[in-house]
Amino acid sequence: MVMMQAFPVAVTAIDWPLLLGASAIMALTPGANQLLSLSNGFRAGITPAMTAACGRFTAFVFMVMGVAVGLGHWLATSAIFFNVLKWVGAAYLLYLGIRTLMMAWRPTARPMSTDIAAARAGLFMRREALVALSNPKAYVLFALFLPQFLHADVESFAPAIMLAGLVYILIEFGCALVYASAGHLLGQGSVSLRRQRWLDGVSGSAMVGLAGWLTLAKRQT
Repeated sequence: MVMMQAFPVAVTAIDWPLLLGASAIMALTPGANQLLSLSNGFRAGITPAMTAACGRFTAFVFMVMGVAVGLGHWLATSAIFFNVLKWVGAAYLLYLGIRTLMMAWRPTARPMSTDIAAARAGLFMRREALVALSNPKAYVLFALFLPQFLHADVESFAPAIMLAGLVYILIEFGCALVYASAGHLLGQGSVSLRRQRWLDGVSGSAMVGLAGWLTLAKRQT
């Protein structure tokens, strides 16, 4: 009831033009999860790729809820938590990148049937969730980025940050759809072995590069 009463106040507590513009730029920037959407769209199609992206959005919802109940400051400023996530995330991205690069040297092209795509939907979703959960920058995004667009007092902060987080997730969903659609367009028709190798090589190299960049990330205080 209290949250419902605070909702109208939360709407006016958000700088909507700045939030929407900055969120669109942030969500469109190529990152590990967006690369997964591109790759999944290429291999399995738009629907499996967006189903997999639900793993990412579920993780984001829990992050926003954590910030709303007061965990945001601890998540953003705990050196131990940040560093553990940083190295776990970098290791997982490196694993995915190397695995994708190894796939680039497959001897023959492997078409992805609808049945196979459905069978791998759970695997794709887990990968999206793990990449999101093991990326400390994602926690910092919700703990430090979103509050910059709020004019909320202490009482209205929780509903305002939850509303802003929901809007960001919706924008991220739209951007994930763009990446998945781009991957699907690249993979339409008879996909040549050369094209599969090219996409896997680019995606794998980008993931390895992101893993290296993540190891250099420093905690913001």
